[in-house]
Amino acid sequence: MTAFLSTEYWALNTASARDLGTHGVIFPIEEEDPIQLIQQKLKVLKENGEMERHNRILQKKTIAAVKRPKPVEGITRATESRIFYYDPSYIVKEDMTDHQGRVFIKKGTKINPLETVSLSQNLLFFDGDDREQVSWAQNFLSAKKSEGKHQKEAVKLILIKGAPLSLSEEFKIPVYFDQGGLLIKKLGIQYVPAFVTQEDLRLRIEEVPLSSQKETEKGTTQ
Repeated sequence: MTAFLSTEYWALNTASARDLGTHGVIFPIEEEDPIQLIQQKLKVLKENGEMERHNRILQKKTIAAVKRPKPVEGITRATESRIFYYDPSYIVKEDMTDHQGRVFIKKGTKINPLETVSLSQNLLFFDGDDREQVSWAQNFLSAKKSEGKHQKEAVKLILIKGAPLSLSEEFKIPVYFDQGGLLIKKLGIQYVPAFVTQEDLRLRIEEVPLSSQKETEKGTTQ
């Protein structure tokens, strides 16, 4: 019995190993050009009007994002005065060389950008959807303007929420937006309004509670 099973097993394996030839028609496998697929898809979208509809939707979204960018998260209105400083100094992590390979700044060197480039404008961060903050910012600019020497132009208005284009028309000067909270996070600001000025080689940051507006205006003009 064992011999019979072994013989059958050998016969099956031998039979399965034979070349039975080719039967039927064999077609070569070809992949469609992805560029052609995209062009065909675009053609269909254009013919049925989907392309134009998609462009209109995209245009509306772009305009809406420009008029009202996404608010910076986690920033609330100041309830108490806080003054702190930001030191922009950093340590060079590796030697910096010129095009000839000569080292002009060694690894470990401490660099403060304010030693060569000063803050060109003071920065005023505020919430453009808070009408009290908007009014405060207008009064703040008026107080600076009364000091003369184009002090109004020396303050850059930066929103963390609101519509910068509308406020630019209202203020009659450019109003910017801190996209993604890049500056706010860098400076460590948690509450607004916040006023940033340069003191020596550091940036002085003052978070302003509106209840103490007069005291703040007096302090920042000294």
